[in-house]
Amino acid sequence: MDWSEVMRKAVLLAEKTGYVTFDQLNELIPSTKAEPEDIEAILTALSDRGIWITEE
Repeated sequence: MDWSEVMRKAVLLAEKTGYVTFDQLNELIPSTKAEPEDIEAILTALSDRGIWITEE
C-alpha cells in the first residue's frame, strides 16, 4: 500500500483545522491493508509534522 497518499490527504485535512480526527484517519486507511505497524508509522509521521490527532 502506498501510504504517501494517506499522508497527503491527512495533511490536507489538517491544513483546514490544524488537526486530524481518528475517525478521519479511519476513513483514509483501508483496514484490510493496514497492519498495526503501518498505523503507528502514520501516526508518528503526522505527529512529527506537528499535526494533532484528536478523538473529535
